[in-house]
Amino acid sequence: MSAIRYIVTLCSVLIVVGDAQLLRKEAYETVPQLISSAGYPVERHRTTTADGYVLQMHRIPAGRRSARRSGGKGKRAVLVMHGLLGHSGDFVIMGPERSIGYILADAGYDVWLGNLRGTVYSTHLNLTKDDPKFWDFSFHEHGKYDIPAQIDKVLAVTGLPKLLYVGYSMGTTSFFTMMSTRPEYNDKVIAFVALAPAVFLNNMRPLAELLLKTWNVPQTMRNQGMVSLTFRQELRELVVSSVCRVRSPEDDMCMRLVYALVGEDYEQNDWDMMSVIMARFQPASWRQFEHFGKIALTGVFTSWEDGLWGEVKPYKLSNVRVPVSLLYGENDQLTEKTQIMRLAKELNASGVLEEVRPGCEWPKFNHLDFVFAKDLGKLLNRPLVKHIDYMYNKYGPS
Repeated sequence: MSAIRYIVTLCSVLIVVGDAQLLRKEAYETVPQLISSAGYPVERHRTTTADGYVLQMHRIPAGRRSARRSGGKGKRAVLVMHGLLGHSGDFVIMGPERSIGYILADAGYDVWLGNLRGTVYSTHLNLTKDDPKFWDFSFHEHGKYDIPAQIDKVLAVTGLPKLLYVGYSMGTTSFFTMMSTRPEYNDKVIAFVALAPAVFLNNMRPLAELLLKTWNVPQTMRNQGMVSLTFRQELRELVVSSVCRVRSPEDDMCMRLVYALVGEDYEQNDWDMMSVIMARFQPASWRQFEHFGKIALTGVFTSWEDGLWGEVKPYKLSNVRVPVSLLYGENDQLTEKTQIMRLAKELNASGVLEEVRPGCEWPKFNHLDFVFAKDLGKLLNRPLVKHIDYMYNKYGPS
């Protein structure tokens, strides 16, 4: 669920500072600018959800050396969805040799990078982001409205009957939620590749109890007029200057805190990119954290219903009818292997589990490494594209 970004943001708070020397230009570029600068064709598409949110999607219809005349027509489509506090840029920010968006495009896929409500690439037909009603959502609404709308958009533009879905962290939570609430979307998905799936979170119960029971952080913030998890520039500057020394790894308290929660992996931390990554973190709703907290506290993949302390009603994982691959990090302390195996057991019982395995052989691979590891291309993404090839060949239209 990328909840670690919540802690990182509280600690380092996006690092968009007055001292421009701390940041590379990638910290400020839009996702289309990043893609275009890397030498790839890019398109912007918008879709409107049934409840009025307008979501921008970013398409890479071809690789750098591919013929572009077709504009992606007839190609195999892959929709990639981000985690909590992330957006479509997570899948291109590490560059052409490492990021899955580029590697898929170079492999011949029609790549669609989605955005969920709450990111900079979302608006509403009637509400502004200063309105608390705009933030009245969790991953339940992502699954019920956002992902279906984006799947429909991809299929409408490409003319394809189905696509393959890749989700990271909360992008997996939202997918399972969609299949529970909108099972008809099984007919529009070839297969699902889940990276660090966030469905069962029993290991996070102590943290959830501290933040939600003891401190009641979300409601405290609401009472202070903070309608979402968003921080102002002056606070970012203060934290960077006093806590986050991104050029001094041995003294960087932010990364020490991160690794205390997700598992230490200094070898795969790209220090040159860390300030850029932090600077691009997205806002989130308090309900997203509360909903994940409810799952952690109850031990059940439950819907939100009437609130954090309300009735527990499990989502129907049995509604999933497409093949599912689960990839975990051996050192992921956020979405732990034990919790992934619990999910695998349920999916296997209903006959949809394709496989469950480590994302790579690196023993320290943690939750953030799935999108930001220094050797991301070699460790995860190039082998992952081969797996996507296999899934498309096995289950895709003939």
